[in-house]
Amino acid sequence: MSLPLRVTLAALVVGILVDLATGYSLFPGYPALLGLGGCTVIIIGSKWLGDRFLQRGEEYYPGEAPTDEQEDLRG
Repeated sequence: MSLPLRVTLAALVVGILVDLATGYSLFPGYPALLGLGGCTVIIIGSKWLGDRFLQRGEEYYPGEAPTDEQEDLRG
C-alpha cells in the first residue's frame, strides 16, 4: 500500500473517530466520507478536464524550437 493511500485512510479513520466522539452527525463518519468523496471528484474531474481540453498535443508546435543564440552587439 502506498504512502499517500495510507495517509488518506488514516485521516479518514481519525475523522470518523472524532465524529464518533463528538456525536456531530447521526451517521458516524458522514462528514469525513463526504469530504473524501468531494475531493476525489475534484481531482478526477480536473485530471479529465486537463487531459481533454487544456493540454496541447505533442504535435501542436511545428518543428524544432529555434536556438537561443544572440549576436554580440559590442562589435
